[in-house]
Amino acid sequence: MNRVFAIAANTFRESVRDKILFSLIILGFLLIAASKIFVPISIGQAEKIIKDFGVGLIEIFGLFIVVLIGTRILYHEIERKTIYSIITKPVKDWEFVTGKFFGLYYLVITVQVILFAIFFLFCRLYLGSFDWFLLNTLYFYLFEFLLLDAVAVFLSCFTTPITAGILTLLVFFIGHLTHYLRELVLVLKLENLKGLMSFLYFILPNFSVFNVKASVVYHHQISINTYLLAISYSILYSMILLIISSVLYAKREYQ
Repeated sequence: MNRVFAIAANTFRESVRDKILFSLIILGFLLIAASKIFVPISIGQAEKIIKDFGVGLIEIFGLFIVVLIGTRILYHEIERKTIYSIITKPVKDWEFVTGKFFGLYYLVITVQVILFAIFFLFCRLYLGSFDWFLLNTLYFYLFEFLLLDAVAVFLSCFTTPITAGILTLLVFFIGHLTHYLRELVLVLKLENLKGLMSFLYFILPNFSVFNVKASVVYHHQISINTYLLAISYSILYSMILLIISSVLYAKREYQ
């Protein structure tokens, strides 16, 4: 495990130096602050609008980090020829893939915490108070991006960064919609689409498991089962994807 953590730490340091990351954090700060422009049209719902806008932006920027940085972490090793120095060392395939995965996840956690801190500071300055219930969103985001990181690493094992990025976006958005699309197909009794929707629902990651933004913003109670489902689903699915990723990585031509 020491080799895994060493690779993860090195991946984290390299990603932190990426100009894309710095640009995303600055842009995230500006957009969170810009949520104030919605206040004049919110008709007495300023607090709800700002909170909904803020937590939504934090999720979107987490997605951008995974797509723009996460889908390139394996490809960079090949592009810079550093992969050859790595494979000559006693590093197993699963250790390398897992290390890259955790390095990306450390990065996402760090950025999420920074953006939430900025958002809480903005709420304190503009709304006059902290809403600690919003931390529930951070909990679910951490497990949502744990799974999305695994998806990005999995796709980057056999595709180019651009293709992996596009597919990661598609998996993310479809994963948020499959639950609703499946229900819609059943209600409308579209027999021709029932099989396809069931396949997508059970095979693709179901990101709707982590969608509690409305409950958090409007202070609706979240059941303990929802918390447990998020952590168990994310970890189990991520482990499966990492195992498959390690197998795919071992079969690449540079091996």
